[in-house]
Amino acid sequence: MEKRYNFRIYPTKEQEIKIQKNFGCVRHVYNYYLRARIENYQNGQGIMSLSESCRDLTTLKQKEGHEWLSEADSNSLRYALSDLDDAYMAFFAKARSGTEPFGFPNYKKKRETRQSYRSKNHIQRQSIRVLDGQIKLPKLGTVECRVSKQIEGRILSATVIQAPSGKYSVSVCCTEYTPQPLPKTGTTIAIRPDTQGPKLMSDGLDGLDRLYGPNGQDGRQRKGARPFDKARKKLARLQREMLRKPKGSNNREKARIKLARAHEKAANQKKDYLHKLTTRIVREYDVITIPCAAQSRNTGWGAFTAQLEYKCNWYGKELIKTNANSA
Repeated sequence: MEKRYNFRIYPTKEQEIKIQKNFGCVRHVYNYYLRARIENYQNGQGIMSLSESCRDLTTLKQKEGHEWLSEADSNSLRYALSDLDDAYMAFFAKARSGTEPFGFPNYKKKRETRQSYRSKNHIQRQSIRVLDGQIKLPKLGTVECRVSKQIEGRILSATVIQAPSGKYSVSVCCTEYTPQPLPKTGTTIAIRPDTQGPKLMSDGLDGLDRLYGPNGQDGRQRKGARPFDKARKKLARLQREMLRKPKGSNNREKARIKLARAHEKAANQKKDYLHKLTTRIVREYDVITIPCAAQSRNTGWGAFTAQLEYKCNWYGKELIKTNANSA
């Protein structure tokens, strides 16, 4: 079983330059081979496989004008090719099905809302290690890190991420994680989205107002999404302030960062709310019933359902999905 750990990191100026270079190398490799695949497809030359792309990447690094690719973590470039292969195969799957609009994958842009690259852990060298207040990463060495919890399992990979606010974080993927089952409580619960009153679609937290308690008897209410009204109003105000600034000005960039940090805080509040709610439900009840049809209408409900599903698998609880009318 796999588990991810997300930690905030504080790279030095030198490490930050290396991270930005790695972002650029990953973006260039992705776009270079996406362009090659599109040209092959349009010229009727077939599909360039992942193995062919990896072999060609070795040659590309030695070509004049591409030597700078060797400065990046080599595994991050291979992961970029793997991500491209997944995106390109999804393009063909949609084309064959003919049930939804399809198109070639998009090129990566320098000013994306989120930048990231992934590194592989070499077990013998222990190229990725979580230390006391630090994390060791390939090409970067030890980086100051806010380690909020102890790592369990064997580290597979680490993804370095830069949020739109400019903050850096690392997502550590571990395998061989074995969670301990929670004690049985002998109670059941039925959960359904509340169909009465206004929906909070912009928050992605609607549908979590009404929970039916043990054996479906007490019908108690939970109003967890209401505190996010304040965050939504603040985001709207900051958005208006940014739009009043001239494009390309320093004040516009300052306002953009301020808005991005507010978005990040609101997103973290939503994640924290959902995790606390789903963990509490899994701890208190052995059998949980939810309507699966609601997932397609509501991204917030989909995230809620996904968390319940993997936490029930972790802790030995039962999740039952029914149609929307039976919950």
